[in-house]
Amino acid sequence: MDSCLMILGLSKKAGFLEVGEDCVSAAAQEIKARCILSASDAAQGSKNKAEFMAEELSVPHIILPYTKADLGMAVGRGTPGMLAITDVGMAANFASKLAAAFPEYAGARDVLALKLKRAKERKAVKEKSENKTVGKRRTRK
Repeated sequence: MDSCLMILGLSKKAGFLEVGEDCVSAAAQEIKARCILSASDAAQGSKNKAEFMAEELSVPHIILPYTKADLGMAVGRGTPGMLAITDVGMAANFASKLAAAFPEYAGARDVLALKLKRAKERKAVKEKSENKTVGKRRTRK
């Protein structure tokens, strides 16, 4: 199995993958999707819907070089035409593996790498501000 498909299976096990049009649209409405994926043989209407959701969220929409059957084997579901990765680190890792195998996906890799870098910076700032000590508290008598 391809390493990209392995990452999709791992994302599914970790709970970072939404499978199917209904679950992907729910993740998009909750602003959880970090990238939206479409199978190469998905219906044109499904691809258009995925593109629209991706534009609304400002996340990459990637039309994969895999068929619905390949994706179904990787994630353990029927034949999904649409997927969404909800973790920015997993999405960036998937995009980098995809770009290594298929150079035409380098743009999506760069966008997700930038999003991952910004997320790490926000997390570092948040942790730094939470770790400040403010002194001893007095107990009431």
